Amino acid sequence: MARFPRIPDLLTTANLTCGAASLLLSSQGQLTIACWLVFLAAVFDVFDGLAARALGGGSELGKQLDSLADLVSFGVAPAFALWTHMQGSAPGGMAWAAAAACWLCIASAWRLAKFNVDTRQGTGFLGLPTPANGMCWASLLLIAAGNGVPGHSPASALRAGTAALLSTPWAVAAAALLLGVLMLSELPLPSLKFKHGGWKGNEVIFLLIAGGAVLLPLFGLIAVPLLLILYLLSPFWGKCFPKPL
Repeated sequence: MARFPRIPDLLTTANLTCGAASLLLSSQGQLTIACWLVFLAAVFDVFDGLAARALGGGSELGKQLDSLADLVSFGVAPAFALWTHMQGSAPGGMAWAAAAACWLCIASAWRLAKFNVDTRQGTGFLGLPTPANGMCWASLLLIAAGNGVPGHSPASALRAGTAALLSTPWAVAAAALLLGVLMLSELPLPSLKFKHGGWKGNEVIFLLIAGGAVLLPLFGLIAVPLLLILYLLSPFWGKCFPKPL
């Protein structure tokens, strides 16, 4: 008898659809919409987890489907958008661009496969989550194009720096190498799931939310890579808060 898809599986499928559509649009040079679809995929990725927990937990099929969708939406789609962008901005460095794009796909696949079999990641992450990597690259591409960036001087300077980075092939390859290594690392990072409604034990999550509430109005999409840096440093500044008993 055929199994009727559960709501979390349908939301995961919506995530996958966004990733596939992003790839198709990137192939046509529609990078702005392609990158925004990566963020829409992230919204569905959040809600499929919420739905799974609300319905008593996810299924094994849903777990595998989620990883496959994340590979497309946050691994392959951003990497292909990056490759497409660099064809126009740095046509002389396509070997570096190809290496960066391939490495991001490989690291994403290994990261997701590792997560599925690593029982240590039930309450937190070891290594940078693939969705965070995908949204970082999507935001960088949008920032370089001037999308979602305020017009004041600090934001304009950061936008110019991002555009310079994405037009320098070896720098793109170095950034991709760093983020790929972080995905495969053992760096302990919070899962950003609230343990309860109180402050104690959720300090890191609350402070990241507060950081986003401040940075987003000030810097627009530039807040995404800034928050990623703050998140990656959370194992260090998070030690300021005692662990709950």
